[in-house]
Amino acid sequence: MTSKKDYSKLTRAAGVVVFNIFPVLLCTLARAQNDSWTTKAPLPRPRAGIEVAVTGGMLYAIGGTYGGVLPTDAVTAYDPKTDTWATKAPIPTSREGGAVGVVHGIIYVAGGHFQDAYGARILDSVEAFDPKSNHWSSRARMPTPRSGGRGAVLNGLLYVVGGRSPGVGVVDTVQAYDPETDSWMPKAPLPMPCLARTVVAAGGMLYAFGGFCHDRGDVVSLVAAYDPKTNTWTMKSPMPTARAGTAGVIGNAIYVVGGFILGGTHVGTVEVYDSATDTWSTATPMPTARSCGVGVVDDVLYAVGGVGAERTIFSRNEAFSPFLAVAIDIKPGDGRNTINLKSAGTVPVAILGSATFDPLTVDPATVTLAGAPVATRGRGVPMTSQDDVNHDGYPDLLLHFRTRELQLTPASTEAVLYGETYSGQRIRGADAVRMIR
Repeated sequence: MTSKKDYSKLTRAAGVVVFNIFPVLLCTLARAQNDSWTTKAPLPRPRAGIEVAVTGGMLYAIGGTYGGVLPTDAVTAYDPKTDTWATKAPIPTSREGGAVGVVHGIIYVAGGHFQDAYGARILDSVEAFDPKSNHWSSRARMPTPRSGGRGAVLNGLLYVVGGRSPGVGVVDTVQAYDPETDSWMPKAPLPMPCLARTVVAAGGMLYAFGGFCHDRGDVVSLVAAYDPKTNTWTMKSPMPTARAGTAGVIGNAIYVVGGFILGGTHVGTVEVYDSATDTWSTATPMPTARSCGVGVVDDVLYAVGGVGAERTIFSRNEAFSPFLAVAIDIKPGDGRNTINLKSAGTVPVAILGSATFDPLTVDPATVTLAGAPVATRGRGVPMTSQDDVNHDGYPDLLLHFRTRELQLTPASTEAVLYGETYSGQRIRGADAVRMIR
């Protein structure tokens, strides 16, 4: 193949609650900061309070409000490959502040609030969307009506964490929905009641960040991790910035983006949590300071819509990546990139050079393809060479990976390469594959 591809705590301190107003760098990871933001096609119409779900390589913006107090039933889908939006079947119950998660390709929306001429009400209803049929259906109601709870999926269960319940206020309630049985089950409550807490799943755990932990609107920096094996929460290092924001997971890192801080200010700061070391670092701020919806598609985080200063409603769609996109060619000369999983040999992969990128700056010791490291020979010397596989006049870095170490399946259609340059710039490349057995 000769064509190139552009890919173009309660805190630890004696249980004291920490209210951080200004960003403080707790720990800087030993890595160069070369991340970036780009502007993508905006939402068809400015919208705030949306919930975001990602499935099938598409990002879905669900519900929210166009301004004022009336939630909308709008559902729009963004295709990163074409940078376009499309209208989908509206959610049966207009809502804002629902909890969203995806299980086996189906999007579930639980709770939230609705307002009409008769006033506001907090919902317990659950509705499921099948993107393939563009159809919504009703599911078992939540045991506890809640708005402002946050959803995340772990081990096939949708967890709804915290929120506000009618007649009670801010709650510590955690409940999990099983789509297989269409039923709910109680889980260990949060360490303290919280509303609009950012919740994500990473590394087999749930992580909850910040939010409003009192009805009076206090914003906190608390971070708690939930272990489904023990049904317990553990406090972690607090966020540098106390906020009610949103987050996405890229690789092993959790990116907390924008949000609302104490004093009524919306921010664009981005802080990165490393769950392996329980440490924080900072990343390039979001161009538009706001509270917004967040979704991650193919290691790119999209910040969509939202509300900012002076209650401005945005249609903005801004994309963030910590990686430099590079072009790769799996099995140069094989137009179909055929891989036999039973082979005892290696798969050659070229990181392609260009006028703006020298692949010889890449450290082979950091490179993986589908989870497999670069193969070695002799005394652990990486199997690498320099070539110009596509004959464009630019040197390419040719690497070899042992087939049996590739974390691919017969159904795989793409393999992703990760690595770093010697200066610490993270890179990412992807190419199509054809699997045979």
